[in-house]
Amino acid sequence: MAGIVPVVLAVLLGACLPPSAAPSGEEGWTVEWVIDGDTVDVRGPDGTEERVRVIGIDAPEREQCGYAEATAALAELVDGREVALVAGARDDRDRYDRLLRYLDVDGIDAGLYLIEQGLAIARYDSRDGHGRHDREDDYIAADAASRPSPCR
Repeated sequence: MAGIVPVVLAVLLGACLPPSAAPSGEEGWTVEWVIDGDTVDVRGPDGTEERVRVIGIDAPEREQCGYAEATAALAELVDGREVALVAGARDDRDRYDRLLRYLDVDGIDAGLYLIEQGLAIARYDSRDGHGRHDREDDYIAADAASRPSPCR
């Protein structure tokens, strides 16, 4: 009887925990759709679907200069490919319920790549939950050295 008590307690405690968010740092996610230069829809190995906001960057929105170029560059890099979603933001999700993650594909940091190409800027935005982040110093340095953008 004493051996069953810890098992029952573990089951009861597990039932009280909130459902877990999408795993951080997990590989095996497939990019299903590129929304714009910093947002993608992905499908997990178990079929879970998530909208992901790439943290640490800001790419042009629709109707802004550079939108088509940033979106096309991100699509060329990740669309239909397997990626890793790497946690690094203060919060797990932003105010639009998008998962906040770095997006890595074949060892390439997609956000850093867009900054280096002059298609996105290094940015943190505490209002959306992706304040200071793990790769911020690299992003800021890349932004300072990036190709000049005709939109800046």
